[in-house]
Amino acid sequence: MQKILDTQNTNYLFVCSLIPEFMNSLYKEESLNSTDLKEIRDAFRVKQILGKSELISRIDSLVTKESKILIIGSWIGFTSYCLYKLGFSSITEIDPDSRLTTISTHFNRFNKSFKHITDDVNNIDLAEYDCVVNTSCEHILSNKWFNDIREDATIFLQSTDYPSWDHVNTCKTIEEMINKYPLDTILHSETIDLQTYKRFMLIGKKI
Repeated sequence: MQKILDTQNTNYLFVCSLIPEFMNSLYKEESLNSTDLKEIRDAFRVKQILGKSELISRIDSLVTKESKILIIGSWIGFTSYCLYKLGFSSITEIDPDSRLTTISTHFNRFNKSFKHITDDVNNIDLAEYDCVVNTSCEHILSNKWFNDIREDATIFLQSTDYPSWDHVNTCKTIEEMINKYPLDTILHSETIDLQTYKRFMLIGKKI
């Protein structure tokens, strides 16, 4: 793991630097009561932040600050906050877990353009978004959301080969992911080897 950390640039340090700001938001009792120590541990473990920092770096280099961004499977709202601190403001996130509304909206309260939706992503219209981010592809069995993304949108996808009860749509290789989510233009693809499992990242524009 130390060898992986040694290869990281300042984006990893930037993402890490925002963790105390999230912890500070837990002084609001409603936010604190909506989560627990196990969830916070999972959200900020080293391997999670490694994948997050790589994603944030790619979005910052490929997407204009004025873009309308949708984040699918937003969890505690940390990705939205990272992007806001980099200068993005038109950020909408969606997650089916209603419990997360309180913690994410409070954490992102300084971004006046921020919007959190509690729903299944397959139930909403994705046509208005310039950029769609889904780091939870392994959690979503249906590809309706992917098919609904407009053709000129920039798409950032992450998946994994890690087996879990809630991972209903994993990929074994980056090649399998490319076949599962066909893109007309692939801007970037990579396998992030985290020793005990792999994270796959795919960026591009769809057919």
